[in-house]
Amino acid sequence: MGWMLAMSRGNQMFPFTIRQIEVFLEICRARNFSSAAERLQVSQPTISNLIKSLETQLGVELFQRRRGASCVLTPEGLAFRDSAQHFMSQCEQLWRGVGRGARRPRPVRIFIGAHLLDDYIRPQLPQFHEEHPQLTLNFLAHRSRDQLYQDIHAGKVDVAVVSSADDEDTPATLLLGRVTAGVYCLPEMAGSGTAAEIACLPFVLPAIGNQLEAAVVRGLVRLGIGAPNVVASVQHHDVAVHMACEGVGALYSLQSIVDKHDARQQLVRVLTDEPWQRRVYVDPRVEAPSATAIVNFLTRVLSVPDSGLKQGPSEAAGVSRIDGRVAARAQAAR
Repeated sequence: MGWMLAMSRGNQMFPFTIRQIEVFLEICRARNFSSAAERLQVSQPTISNLIKSLETQLGVELFQRRRGASCVLTPEGLAFRDSAQHFMSQCEQLWRGVGRGARRPRPVRIFIGAHLLDDYIRPQLPQFHEEHPQLTLNFLAHRSRDQLYQDIHAGKVDVAVVSSADDEDTPATLLLGRVTAGVYCLPEMAGSGTAAEIACLPFVLPAIGNQLEAAVVRGLVRLGIGAPNVVASVQHHDVAVHMACEGVGALYSLQSIVDKHDARQQLVRVLTDEPWQRRVYVDPRVEAPSATAIVNFLTRVLSVPDSGLKQGPSEAAGVSRIDGRVAARAQAAR
């Protein structure tokens, strides 16, 4: 494309300004024009005019414009974003100069939930720091899903790992893998394991009114549970799993979370939802070498599939585990 040629030919002037590139990348990060304008402390018409001029100069549309919705990059916009990030990285290296090239990168602020941090990340950190002694990782304190997204848009988070359902709008774009999700309960509560019976159980759900709770409710609806009997709303995963192990109710959760907190393997998965996505967000302003090292580390550590949990009555090829008895339903149906 024309803009690709212009960026690579030394005898041509760039069809854009550095300011236009900065604004474009900020919109990509914020996912809408108004948030980008607030972050850059300029008016939204100024942002819009800069991007319109950039598109005219490049001869392509960078965004699909939909009133009241998040900005979506066109295929040309996606390609230009990747090239623009590389271009800005090269500009930064040029600005540093040879004499300043050895300076230490700024600390990177990372949010990873306690489950992934304790069980996956922390055991591998010594090796990471041996391989990248120049990098400092500042792990941020726990916060709700809603607060995390607000902090990302406010520029307070550099890297974040998010596990979300496919239908959830998330700022994280790089897919690390998929994780099993479903409904878990004690075997004696499951009956024969049909969706109709499971729908009658009491449920322990995330705290009401946040994005995680909304995603869980959508997952239950996909499984045929449209109006769960909620007996408790809790904020922390370990509390929810403990209550399910005590027989307070069933819960919708990720398999890896149940694996961690159900030490005696009391719970069984009775209904399986569509897998959730484990994704990583990286602020475009993180220095390219730091971003590459961190993403490679997260990919290596977090792309491993879940170890697997014993399956419930609706799961294991027609085999039921109810009240300690194992009945081959498939054989009985013959």
